[in-house]
This record gives sequence, C-alpha cells and structure tokens, in this order.
Amino acid sequence: MDEMIDAIRGAVAEGATAEQKVAGAQACRTILTALEAEVGKAITLSGAPVPSPLAGISPDQALDLLIAKLSSMVRKRCVNPT
Repeated sequence: MDEMIDAIRGAVAEGATAEQKVAGAQACRTILTALEAEVGKAITLSGAPVPSPLAGISPDQALDLLIAKLSSMVRKRCVNPT
C-alpha cells in the first residue's frame, strides 16, 4: 500500500514525468477498485485478464465436471461409433 501512496505522491508532485503520472493514475485505480470490492467476489483491475469461469470452483468440483464430460463422451462414442 505504501508503494501505491508513494506513486500517487510522485504523480502529483511538481515536475512529475509522464511515467510517474501513469503510475500514479494506476495506483489510484487500484485503490479505488479495492475500496469498491464486494466481500467474496473477485477483484478485477482494468487491463487485467478476465478471471476464468472455473476460478471459483473447488478441485473436487472441477474433477466432477471433468468426469461427467468424459463419461458423456464415452457414452456417445459407444452409441455412435465412427
């Protein structure tokens, strides 16, 4: 957190470079995003990749989904062999 505050201070200081201003603006966005975050929900930052739809499931749930999908594929192949 101190690094973000320092970046903001540097960005608003007299004679701040373009890089310092960009870093300060990003620090402001990051802090604002954290303040607006809802408990239990993922924090998304602008420019960050979108979280996977599977990010919120447990490994057990992922395995259950995988087993169900593979079982379905095997059943289809047995019924309609190519």
